[in-house]
Amino acid sequence: MIGRKGPRPPRRLRRQIAGTLVATALLAVSLFGTLNFFAASQLLREGTEDQVASVAQARARTIEASTGNLLAEVSAMAADLGVTTALEDFISAYDELQTQPLDPEQLATLDESYATEVIEPLNAAGLGPVTVEELRPASTAGQYVQYHYSLSPKDEDGRSQPPTDAGDGSTYSEVNSEYSEFLSTLAESVGQGDLMLISADTGEVVYTVDKQIDVGTNLLDGPYDESALAIAARDRLPNVKAGEALLTNFDIYIPGGGKPVLFALATVRSGSEVIGVLALEVPVEALNGITTADGNWEEVGLGSGESYVVAADLVLQSESRLWIEDPEKYLRDVDEPELADFIEAFDSPVGIQIVDTVAVQEALDEGSFVGSTKNYLGQETFTSSNEISIPGVQWVVVTDVPLTDVSDPLYDYLWKIALVLLLVLPASAAVGFWLAKRLTKPIAPAVEAALAVAEGERDPDLPPLGNDEFGDLGRRLRRMAAELGKQEAALAQEYEDTRQLMMAVLPPHLVESTGELTGTGAGADVATVVAISVDTGKSGPETDDSELVESLATVAQFAEDLAAENSMERVRVAADRYLFLAGAGHDDDGAANALEFSAALATKVRSFNETSDHHFTLHVGLSTGAVATGVLGSGALTFGAWGDPVRRALAIGALSKGEEILVDSSTAAAASDSWVMNSANHIVDLNDEPMRLFTLQLETAT
Repeated sequence: MIGRKGPRPPRRLRRQIAGTLVATALLAVSLFGTLNFFAASQLLREGTEDQVASVAQARARTIEASTGNLLAEVSAMAADLGVTTALEDFISAYDELQTQPLDPEQLATLDESYATEVIEPLNAAGLGPVTVEELRPASTAGQYVQYHYSLSPKDEDGRSQPPTDAGDGSTYSEVNSEYSEFLSTLAESVGQGDLMLISADTGEVVYTVDKQIDVGTNLLDGPYDESALAIAARDRLPNVKAGEALLTNFDIYIPGGGKPVLFALATVRSGSEVIGVLALEVPVEALNGITTADGNWEEVGLGSGESYVVAADLVLQSESRLWIEDPEKYLRDVDEPELADFIEAFDSPVGIQIVDTVAVQEALDEGSFVGSTKNYLGQETFTSSNEISIPGVQWVVVTDVPLTDVSDPLYDYLWKIALVLLLVLPASAAVGFWLAKRLTKPIAPAVEAALAVAEGERDPDLPPLGNDEFGDLGRRLRRMAAELGKQEAALAQEYEDTRQLMMAVLPPHLVESTGELTGTGAGADVATVVAISVDTGKSGPETDDSELVESLATVAQFAEDLAAENSMERVRVAADRYLFLAGAGHDDDGAANALEFSAALATKVRSFNETSDHHFTLHVGLSTGAVATGVLGSGALTFGAWGDPVRRALAIGALSKGEEILVDSSTAAAASDSWVMNSANHIVDLNDEPMRLFTLQLETAT
């Protein structure tokens, strides 16, 4: 039974499992939401771009068709015989007026009207300073027509209501009475604005339906000679094929009350001769109706987007939705204050607002553009632009939708994903903790058992953990503990065997209890070497080799025991040869211990011979001197001793007679007087001279 309490890792694991489930739910919802977000973003972007491109193309086709119809109608008007006759008559009647100047009072009245109704508003709008003389017609006929027709009362839109007959008895009044209804009906038939007749020879505007201050002016050198109308009639129309008409760009037209207008022009011919120009004024509302679908942006698929037209000179040609819906905000968003003032003064950005955007430039250069960009007010949009072909002008139809049309649904989607996370995460946490508790229940006893096994328990008390992986873990843990017990026992035995083996060849102080070598034992000291060889002699007839081996082991054990008693180190032990060292690592030379050991071993062996079937003869040699010792690691691990004393001890041991202990002079000199030694003169050297050796007398040893 495990009687301890360990840590409680299941609680940490429960938190980890629960946290993992919550993190998985968070990751799954986030990943799913992110993928859906990008997929939806891509679909919305592509859908918006496709829709914007489709609307832009539809607007472009509608504008091309409408302007084409308008130009065809203007061409037909100019070719009408009634228009030709009317222009001829007006030119003739207008020429007659050149001889009928206004009297000073009439001219003053005309000038007064100019000063209050034209000059003051223009100067107030910042278009001045201009004077009456600069804008008033220079010709006598022009002044005459304006006095009798343009000073008439104005309607609520500020347009004059010219009389059909001024009652002045002039031919011009007769011609005007004759053709006014006809020409007015022509203008109304195409649903546009003023209709003008211009003399080809003089450039004089000899007739207009509305009789604004442009009637009687000269387009060649008059006050409006730089207007889009004058430039088109003077410079461009002569290059157009007979029977064809052209358009001008929208421009701020002062005679029209400062409103943006364009003109459709066609030449009027009498036979093959060009006698003049028919110009039809087209107000900006006509084009607005096409670009805005009469204000029904949603119905044509624009949502909060818009379509507008830009000319090749980058000037806006139709009023944008941003202006129509909120002029004040539009003016606030215009970067240039001076430009905003002009737009406010003329109550329209058409002909004033510059639209220098990527969409316009790309369409002018490449013919079309589709993509994300910024509009003329710097707002991020999805934009499609297309160049359209209209005689006389180069226009680009731009359709754009704010990026918010795409981003707002995506932000709504993100809020929904966040709401899902708020609902999913607590539920995931609750399920995670419940599941974690259930899954980790078997872990606590398994951990307790594992800790006990780690601390030495080899029979842990582990309850059944079921038939799943935890149950298998418990069974394996019990088997592991039993196997560890067996392995530890085997390892302990292996350690002991190793230790015994090491101690058989090395001095005991070099071998730890685990059988590991503690050091090399290297050293050099004055010591006494004892070399012993055992002569087995003759054995009894009934002894066998195993008994001989056992007897030799007994003698060897005698030597080991006596060496330990006399503080001697075993250098080498074989079956019948021993080498011991006395005094190594001690203060003395070890001679006394060596002699005591040798004498005791000889006595021990002699006693053993008396009781054994074997008769062993010892040959012992002793020598004292400087000896070096150390562990040898080449091949088998052994402990060795080197020096002259080792060689001398081995040599004289081999020369000794049976049961004779030979001592060289160095040992004899180091021995005390208690030892009796006789000269061993029977041993000679190579020169037949007696060697200085001594025989230890065991009987007299004390």
